[in-house]
Amino acid sequence: MAKKNDDLFGYLPKIDANSPQGTIGRIKLSDLKPTQNAVGMDEVNAKVKKLKERSGLQLENYLEPRVVPVIIGNGGKCYLIDHHHLTMSLWLAKGDMEIPVMVTRNWNFIEGDRFWKAMASAHWVYPFDAMGAGPYNPATLKQHVKDLDNDLYRSLSWVVREQYGYVKDPNNAIFAEFKWGSFFRTRVIFNEQLTSTRKNPADMTLEDIRQADPDDYNEKIRYALYLGSSPEAAGLPGFVGRLR
Repeated sequence: MAKKNDDLFGYLPKIDANSPQGTIGRIKLSDLKPTQNAVGMDEVNAKVKKLKERSGLQLENYLEPRVVPVIIGNGGKCYLIDHHHLTMSLWLAKGDMEIPVMVTRNWNFIEGDRFWKAMASAHWVYPFDAMGAGPYNPATLKQHVKDLDNDLYRSLSWVVREQYGYVKDPNNAIFAEFKWGSFFRTRVIFNEQLTSTRKNPADMTLEDIRQADPDDYNEKIRYALYLGSSPEAAGLPGFVGRLR
């Protein structure tokens, strides 16, 4: 009989406030606290589609090499410091389930301002909103992965990366894609952003733009790729420049 989602990682210990650094264990998606406020919904939607095609052993094999790094602190809370897109996609595709995580640090003895100062010093928190504004007090961070907002420019940085405009490697900062998103935010404006009459423009995805105005979409993607390889982008994580 195929395993249910919550049985996939039953062989791992449950993560709690006392789990030591380096522990690989399991925790429910609903118990994870984000350390950023937004994701690129285009990437999330692509992951959701793939995850819906996986279950049982296929899903287990997919998640095993994608162990989510977490920090325990602030009274036993569990903060994810990477894989926000994966965890939100899992929530949308599979609902609440236990996933494998690794305790990067157990800072349960640190609380309040001291905890957030330690997180900021380690570059493990990104206290900006979906429009790039901030930094804000960490008290304003989303409390559940399902509540993360859409950042169109985080999606644009993903598209550029997928087309090899820059590279993602273990040496890149955790929030590298947001740095690229901030770079593009002031340089690439899609016509649909200026003309859309939707009630909440922040919900707009790149796929929405592609369907509404494919010519402008393709032009702006080419421009973003050009910018990503230009001297203006030098110094951003994963910058590769132009191939000679």
